Amino acid sequence: GKPVSKKVTPHPSPIEPIIAEAKIDDGRLYYDKRWFHRNQPVFVESKDMGKFTGVITTVGSQEIWIRKIPDNCKMRISVGQLEKGQIFLRRR
Repeated sequence: GKPVSKKVTPHPSPIEPIIAEAKIDDGRLYYDKRWFHRNQPVFVESKDMGKFTGVITTVGSQEIWIRKIPDNCKMRISVGQLEKGQIFLRRR
């Protein structure tokens, strides 16, 4: 007989799991069971940008700003990026 074409139903995209707990409270960032504050030196690691050192310059309501040490440019990191594991933050 004739081959029967099977309809493929697309699977819904899986929701990205939370890798690490991250929250901002009282002007400080709680991430990876540690508190981070303004003017604290940190290591930042990302798949896109690699590893670099920086200093937390601002802690907002849903994001932090980091000044990269090598070139002094500022970078915005949201709480969601930390939770999803897109960016990793470590103490220096």
